[in-house]
Amino acid sequence: MKLSRLLSLTTAVAGVAAAARVLVRRHQWEQTNNRAAICVDFDDAQAAAIRAGLLLAEMLARLAESGATHVSLPEWTLNRLLAQGQLTPQAPAHPITHPPRIGHWNYLHGDADLVALLAAELGERLPQTETAVLDHTTLAFAGDIPTIGEIGLGFDMELAGLIHQHGLGAVPRPVSYAWPDPALLTRTLTQAAQVGRTVAFAGDMILGHEMHLDATVQALANNDLAFVYFAESRHQKGDWFIAKRRAPHIVLGHRFTPADMVPLDYHAAGHNWAHFARERGIRFCYVNFFRILHATTPLEGLDYVHHLKHALEDAGLVVTADAAPPAPIPTPDTTELAAAGMAAAGVGATAVSQLLHLPESLVIPLALASAAGAAALPFVEQARHQCAIINHQSSIIHNHDHDHHHDHDHSHDHADLAALYPPSYAPKLLALGAATLGPVAAQSGGLAGLVHHLAAMAALTAVTSGPEYQLRIEEYRGFNLDWLVPLATAVGQLPDKRARLAGWATLAAGWLAARQKGVDVLAQIDPGHAEGHTHHISAAMALLGDIQMAIGPKPARKWAGLGPLAGGVGAVLAGNGRTHAAAHILSSLGYALGLAGFRRSERALAETWQLAGPSLGVGTAVGILLTWMSDEEARE
Repeated sequence: MKLSRLLSLTTAVAGVAAAARVLVRRHQWEQTNNRAAICVDFDDAQAAAIRAGLLLAEMLARLAESGATHVSLPEWTLNRLLAQGQLTPQAPAHPITHPPRIGHWNYLHGDADLVALLAAELGERLPQTETAVLDHTTLAFAGDIPTIGEIGLGFDMELAGLIHQHGLGAVPRPVSYAWPDPALLTRTLTQAAQVGRTVAFAGDMILGHEMHLDATVQALANNDLAFVYFAESRHQKGDWFIAKRRAPHIVLGHRFTPADMVPLDYHAAGHNWAHFARERGIRFCYVNFFRILHATTPLEGLDYVHHLKHALEDAGLVVTADAAPPAPIPTPDTTELAAAGMAAAGVGATAVSQLLHLPESLVIPLALASAAGAAALPFVEQARHQCAIINHQSSIIHNHDHDHHHDHDHSHDHADLAALYPPSYAPKLLALGAATLGPVAAQSGGLAGLVHHLAAMAALTAVTSGPEYQLRIEEYRGFNLDWLVPLATAVGQLPDKRARLAGWATLAAGWLAARQKGVDVLAQIDPGHAEGHTHHISAAMALLGDIQMAIGPKPARKWAGLGPLAGGVGAVLAGNGRTHAAAHILSSLGYALGLAGFRRSERALAETWQLAGPSLGVGTAVGILLTWMSDEEARE
């Protein structure tokens, strides 16, 4: 074996050994990350109870019996209470005669206890409204309804107690509104902590976005609150920044939109929830009832919850009130990232030398430079982050000394976002290198090709581990190079020049089309199938569906063995003097598909390996056997 190849293999194997430590810790942690929660939307539960003629207490009891773990609790606002009819505009018998300091006088009639609570809360939050209670049942305040009506005014603690009495957790849903200064949002989250430990913000915006997210994170931490991060839909502005700033407890959640629910019934929805739990790491299911489509009675929502509970349990999860992932999430440190990056370096050096047909005198320096660069990259990024933080802190001190008369939060200037929310480039570059060049290096064939493929797999999996990837704060980005480069390299093996040019043109057109549409091709076929056959599909259609799922491209990881298998076929064809370019292309595609399954940290390694492992084992065994048979025929 040449010294250059031996050096690249040694580098790759060293990287695999380092990555193995990270992956063992991750696998052990994933075995305990098996808890999921089912939270029912309060408005839906209340509406179903009213239409079914049930007391709310009875509805809560039935939800608990059906498998729900939580019920949401919306924050009070004047707008909400007016919409529900708990407050109504009504002039008092003796209105206030002196003019208000701001706006005009507003009078809202309601239950005496509710009015008293709202008056106290509004007086604490906005003293300029001169809030008063008239005739025991009328809330009087200065301002106007559009401005004051959107502001959060705390939670119904009596209702929270009723939810807890029936064995359910209450999930406070704070609202967002204009100009929420730190004192207001701190008060809201302190009150939320008295309701429940898990917070799911209401609406499309996180309270505090965008200038006071630091205060939101601090209030979450001070009250030991878990933050529901709706990463699947990404519909709440500011949620990524809250997760990036390391809120003390983060749980991945999801909520089907009305449009999502149109093609579903509760059977299909249950399969989808289980799919999201397995493939996307969802652990907090925020459930809305089917109301018009696919709903026959108000209480069918109880059947939905019951079906969902069993779907999650069939997926291997435990339905429980505490769905936050166990802490701490295992994180590869800088040294471990650098060591795991050696695997990507060994793979990359082999791939580049094969592509460019470099002489031995250049391959050895390339291998050494690749190893040094990959090992140094995480340390360089760490140093850059530390410098950015120091510069940010110096900027705050400078602005405080020279610009204290300006009422402006300099900590959130766009120039300082890199310090507050540092991007993670080193793991992404190492992962991209492993995913892009791994299939190319694996084409060396034989044992060396298998080692390079496993090295790329280990590097890709290890560097995309840790909280940021597990919680989907950061995600792998392949830019569609992870299929373009391997396939373009394989097409370059076509003997006919016109066929090569046509192949490259086709790949370029496909890459440009995917880029224009913003589609990650391998990501589309990486997850498993979203749902099983529902009750209304005929036996024939179910059979066709089973066949389609078995031979279709999804999930990509089931084709992990295609690479070495096609490589063995190519060796047989070459030994018989036939062209093996098509087998080379198929092998490159197989290796790319096999790696695609290992770039999602939110999916458990055991789940990925369940399909990829047997496929890779069988494909490798058959491929090595075919290669050996071809070599034997050549020697004879």
